[in-house]
Amino acid sequence: MSKPDKHPYLKLRVSSEELELAELRLWELGATGIEERDETTIVREAGEGDVFLYGAFSDEDAAHRALEELGADYSVELVHVPNENWAVEWRRGFGQQRIGKRLLLHPSWEPVHGQLDDIVLTIDPENAFGSGDHETTRLVLAFLDERIQGEERVLDVGCGSGILSIAAVGLGAASSRAIDIEDDAVLVTERNAALNGVAQYVRASTTPLSEIEGVYDVVLANIETRVLVQMPDSLRARVAPNGLLVLSGILRKEWEQLRAAYPSWHVDAFTEEGEWCACVLRPEQP
Repeated sequence: MSKPDKHPYLKLRVSSEELELAELRLWELGATGIEERDETTIVREAGEGDVFLYGAFSDEDAAHRALEELGADYSVELVHVPNENWAVEWRRGFGQQRIGKRLLLHPSWEPVHGQLDDIVLTIDPENAFGSGDHETTRLVLAFLDERIQGEERVLDVGCGSGILSIAAVGLGAASSRAIDIEDDAVLVTERNAALNGVAQYVRASTTPLSEIEGVYDVVLANIETRVLVQMPDSLRARVAPNGLLVLSGILRKEWEQLRAAYPSWHVDAFTEEGEWCACVLRPEQP
């Protein structure tokens, strides 16, 4: 089968207030890379009017599904780049980065430049959310670096690329059950788990949360506030009595809304980066 001559991008025009949420929605709809440009095609400076977001997609079907989903909320059009530029374009912006004291993330196409005691995570996000490039992911990774002590059972709800599950196991967790509604996310998680040598400890599937049994020491949900506010009971059922619930994907302006949906939880930790925040919750004991 011949390769396509061009690859699809979605071009969104958004205000600075819409930027963070629009980026998150592109990732969740399968974007493999995102670039920000202002109206002069120079990378934007914060607060300078409208921004163009270019979201790369791996194929036409994925791009058209995202176009239909986003068209009601944003000014969006489908554009293409020549095939010979594709490999460079989707990888641009993914590079090595350090998170917390122990984690070093890097993509597979770059050599590792780290220290002997680094816990190295090799992540290829492909068409699943979770390269470590977004604030919501980094916030959870930082919590994991602080909180994973060893032998925890982890549940990763909305696993995306599997980066959180793989990081948890790399930090010493006994295992991670990773679930997502997207088949592609499961495949990417499995590939990344194998790439990092932890495939036997990470179990990925599209099993709905309602069908997951048992309780876990750490439950992770890096999703969106509009989804998280509907999930307190189903998440609570999966958290062990002395366990932790880590929530991310929350805009700072949505924190009070999120907090109101989890009134019976103690806020064990709260942190923020840019327009985003994340928290560690513990179930209050009777």
